[in-house]
Amino acid sequence: MIHNIATLTLMVAQATAPDPLTETALNALRTSIAEVKGAQSALPPPQTDQERLERMGAIDQAARQGLWRAMANVPPPERGRVRRALWPEVRAIDIENQEQLLAMVPEEGWFRKSRYGDNAAASAFLIVQHGDETLWERFLPILADLVPSGEVAGSEYAMMYDRLQMTRDQPQRYGTQMTCPYGTGQWTLWRLEDAGRVDEFRASVGLGPVAEYVDSFKTGAPPTC
Repeated sequence: MIHNIATLTLMVAQATAPDPLTETALNALRTSIAEVKGAQSALPPPQTDQERLERMGAIDQAARQGLWRAMANVPPPERGRVRRALWPEVRAIDIENQEQLLAMVPEEGWFRKSRYGDNAAASAFLIVQHGDETLWERFLPILADLVPSGEVAGSEYAMMYDRLQMTRDQPQRYGTQMTCPYGTGQWTLWRLEDAGRVDEFRASVGLGPVAEYVDSFKTGAPPTC
């Protein structure tokens, strides 16, 4: 009986333990996040929401950059599997950041550049952009109203609009969202609302031609596809 329990315990441990490839990638990701958190812990506590947002944005990016570095040496056929194993670590960062951000939302509904500065405002955008449909539906109309005054970058509004559309399985307008169809190993532009006018739409929010954007994924795309 004891022997059977020990055997079963070993089998479960072997089944749940990450394989060497995944373990190496996990360690690289965790190291990237820990480095930024460690550097921040050596600083005095943030005194303003602007400082808090900037630090949260740095952790958000550390998670993404750590993921990319972790995936760099993963063979393309294995990337989907390894990425799924790593994603909960990134998602935990996202959820923590989003909870903190929601507790800081000012009365006017968004973190304006003129009040919080460019870096903190950009951090707020990234944190929400890495959220879900509920957050995008809440903040997208506010961002739209703030674009004309320059308090929000038009490109940020475009990216959030397109991501919401893609999540709804609808065509995107500005051509900012790429997808990696399972098994292809290649980034592909999500379908467009109007391919003939996409560059017109992009120019209206300060973005360059969509063809240049797509080409950039052929040489400098994150190795997560």
